[in-house]
Amino acid sequence: MHDNEIIEGIIAEFKGLAKHPRPSHHEKAVSDYIVSRLHELGVTDVIQDDVYNIVANVPATKGCESWPRTVLQGHMDMVCVAKPGVDFDPLTSEIKLVREGNILRADGTSLGADDGIAVALSLYLIQQDIQHGPLRLIFTIDEETGMTGAMNLDPKHVQDVKYIINCDSEDIGMLGVGSAGSVHTHFHRPIHWQQPAGKQAFTIEAKDFVGGHSGETINRGKSNAIKALSLALRRIAQAGVAYTLASIDGGVAANAIPSQASAVIVTADEKAEAAIKQAVQEEQAQIAEVYGSVETKAQFIVEGADVPEKTFSAEDTKAIVNLLNILHCGVFAMNQTLPKLPDLSANIGTIRTEADTVAIQYFPRASSDGRLREFVLSLPVFAELTGCTLDLATPEPAWAENPKSKLVPLFADVYREEAGRDPRIEAMHGGLETGYLFSMNQDLDIISVGPTTHDIHSADESVELDTVALLTRIVAKALGKLDK
Repeated sequence: MHDNEIIEGIIAEFKGLAKHPRPSHHEKAVSDYIVSRLHELGVTDVIQDDVYNIVANVPATKGCESWPRTVLQGHMDMVCVAKPGVDFDPLTSEIKLVREGNILRADGTSLGADDGIAVALSLYLIQQDIQHGPLRLIFTIDEETGMTGAMNLDPKHVQDVKYIINCDSEDIGMLGVGSAGSVHTHFHRPIHWQQPAGKQAFTIEAKDFVGGHSGETINRGKSNAIKALSLALRRIAQAGVAYTLASIDGGVAANAIPSQASAVIVTADEKAEAAIKQAVQEEQAQIAEVYGSVETKAQFIVEGADVPEKTFSAEDTKAIVNLLNILHCGVFAMNQTLPKLPDLSANIGTIRTEADTVAIQYFPRASSDGRLREFVLSLPVFAELTGCTLDLATPEPAWAENPKSKLVPLFADVYREEAGRDPRIEAMHGGLETGYLFSMNQDLDIISVGPTTHDIHSADESVELDTVALLTRIVAKALGKLDK
């Protein structure tokens, strides 16, 4: 298999996908296209389920019929974004491909290499004269927003399978061996509104924190703007300033470390301003001492504000500040097998002042389902202590590392043979569809691989084509060795 032939063949398959818009929740057109393309390639055993997932069985090559069944898996949806001024409708517009040497990108929009390359690679491989046992292609919908494709996949499709090769990683040099489970948790504290008890109001803002993904960057020594603001509010109370909250808001998503948060407080103490600013400056100094090498721009701003028409009660104020203070943010423990991997973490993602409640999104992750369950047992206690209600979503399952994996050493050996260097073997602290597949059959041997992509989920998304060729050769060679 020559690289140029591989690249041209996979780009040809990728072009077919690019003609069919496929944002999450709108995958029917691309799903229908993939079914049609599989039929064109002579694959007759194709299932399109009720949510438009595709399961296709490809017969083994001659003499390999007794080999274990292997799955090639990826998702068909993509994040659709465009640069300002680009005429692009994600529901109707094709992705216009641009090739610049070794780089494939799109003309002013996201590319969809995440995870269209998995689909294109699979369609290309089944056309090649390579040795393999029984293959099953599984292409899911809605990986990007809810993983509902994997969630709704009939478990029978992985019950008769031994190996799964997920092709949704973003770095050719990394072999993925695990992913975290998580659970969305929501605290709600009812607000008892009252007339302002004072004539002075201040806005306190925590801003310019680094922020970032709460899975991929939680172990990089960052602070959390919501947590930092709550610590500043606690310091103000400890300084003897009696105040009530009128609002508190921050963050953009449960799985994002917030870079900004703000609160409005009201006090009857006419001399409070100096004490408030001193307490906030002390918290600023604490941030610099603990996080200064990372949070180089983080700052607090205290400004006078108009007195609002109403405030929280003193009891509400104390309960909310206390809850934010006791909810830990960051890493709890590191993995004992993979020391660079967080084993348990949590993030206060958002806080919102709503009509009659303060809503807080708290998002824990763990590398095993048992560890996550153990942690979640403590959350109702926090809610009870602070007069909150707690809503727990259905947990997203973890894919635990398999110490007896046959795929991982095999892929590592093939990678060395094809790339001439050692791969990195890592688990990730974010979630993958593999967690759902693993939960359906914990005897599965799974690995996650992928080409090197850049700036995914943005209009600058691109993929390195030589890594697509390398990945194809690695997968093809590994398939030919899965005879046991």
